[in-house]
Amino acid sequence: MKPKMICFMGLDGSGKSTSIEYAYQHLKDAGYRVEVVRAAYVIKYLRPIIHLGKKLLMKHESDPYGGDYKAYLEKMRKQSKKKGVYRVFSALTTMEFKLQIFFSITLKRLFGTTLLVDRYVYDNVVTYATNLGLGEDYIKDTMEHKWKRAPKPDLLVYIKTPVDVCCSRKDDIPDPLYLEIREPLYDKVADLYGATIISGNQELENMTREVVDAVMNCVKECKQ
Repeated sequence: MKPKMICFMGLDGSGKSTSIEYAYQHLKDAGYRVEVVRAAYVIKYLRPIIHLGKKLLMKHESDPYGGDYKAYLEKMRKQSKKKGVYRVFSALTTMEFKLQIFFSITLKRLFGTTLLVDRYVYDNVVTYATNLGLGEDYIKDTMEHKWKRAPKPDLLVYIKTPVDVCCSRKDDIPDPLYLEIREPLYDKVADLYGATIISGNQELENMTREVVDAVMNCVKECKQ
């Protein structure tokens, strides 16, 4: 039986990373061969060409964290309607992510490693839906086509935390709008793909206990 693949998603500042750390340590202490994989947002294989593509696409507004987020979002949506460079940029980022999935997820599972995945195709879909100003239909279509062959997680955990709480925890969020647009999209993804929802707006001990319980229940199925 394949080792389990457990994916975590949530807004920046939701408590997701903390949850993963607790789950990782618990699995490690229980004797599991486990690794944390950070899949989305970290460009590894096509870094130079993707950075160049984003510069060409967005000019001086290529970083959502680097200035006016509303201007960045408006520029991204405007550029996406022109196709051309945006279509090439989208294809490159998709290729990058598929390479990451193969090397960081598919191969590692073949060698018997339980994976805790910090952001996955669901987060990729949310980011694109945000940048394009799209919603449920786009999410379903992208999951059914672009990510049809992506490995399915055994458990999807959504750390759901209010935007104001997330903003109070992190000082590098470019604009509350950055999270406000994403929140309903994450809610929709959680509903569509059967995520286990855990509140990130509770005592740390309670949140991490719920996370560990969900994770352990999942991995124990592998030994039954």
